[in-house]
Amino acid sequence: MKFGMLLPNIGPLATGDDALDTLQTIAQRGEVLGFDSLWVADHVVIPTSIGSQYPYSADGQFPVDPRHGMLDPLATLGYLAGVTSRVRLGTWVLVLAHRNPIVTAKMFATLDVLSRGRMMMGAGIGWLEEEIELLGAPFHRRGALSDEYLAACRELWTNPDPVFEGEFCNFNGFKCEPKPVQERLPIWVGGHSARAMQRVATYGDGWLASANDYSAFLESRGHLERAAEACGRDMSDIEITITPNHVGTVDDFMTEMERYVDLGYDSFLAPVPLWTDNLGHALEIMDEFAEKTGMVAQATL
Repeated sequence: MKFGMLLPNIGPLATGDDALDTLQTIAQRGEVLGFDSLWVADHVVIPTSIGSQYPYSADGQFPVDPRHGMLDPLATLGYLAGVTSRVRLGTWVLVLAHRNPIVTAKMFATLDVLSRGRMMMGAGIGWLEEEIELLGAPFHRRGALSDEYLAACRELWTNPDPVFEGEFCNFNGFKCEPKPVQERLPIWVGGHSARAMQRVATYGDGWLASANDYSAFLESRGHLERAAEACGRDMSDIEITITPNHVGTVDDFMTEMERYVDLGYDSFLAPVPLWTDNLGHALEIMDEFAEKTGMVAQATL
């Protein structure tokens, strides 16, 4: 079993003078406990008035106070690369429309070098129209834009003389060095719609599945199976990490997780520190999670 953990780079634990020490403490404790990966969320700003529906809460409301701290995910990953040594690091998920793809590719390649090959790009099209439009991207074309940006990043990471021609992105005639340390820097695609599953099959090494409920996961998996078949890909080549939503305790997570374990899945992502706004309590929950999932025993082998 592999477990990732979402770090509090957004919210009350990312707010105030203790934010740096809190992040470092949680990240290093997570590595010691045996978490396989650490992930950070992506927002540049939070509008004070939001009409967009958040797809991962029961009431459609975004559960983040815009007055709280929001540490930039890529800057945060650079810091985490320096205070950890084993655990893999990723974005859950980077909103592709927020940044120029050449800048994004350069930053991830740099982070991969600085982390000695531990970086992962978790990426998605985003949901917050007010933020995406504020940053200059066309919200209603963000899917097509995101597809191009993923392809452009892969070109920049792999071709010594990158060339790309598209609707939203065009480049040639330059070098983009260094390349990532990893032979293939993994792209994990987030989302749940049929179009998102097409994106996973076309561009992704894995799917970051945010499961609102069991039946919704099965529906999305069906879309992915059909998309993979259309692309000529074997489903066994697409890794799947599952985040059960709407849980807030270790016991609730364990109960929900078992439904997916019964289907044969063994990779999960838990937002453990986000279940509290107190560092001491967060560390207690992490210890409880590691014990009940068997991570402690596995980490000592």
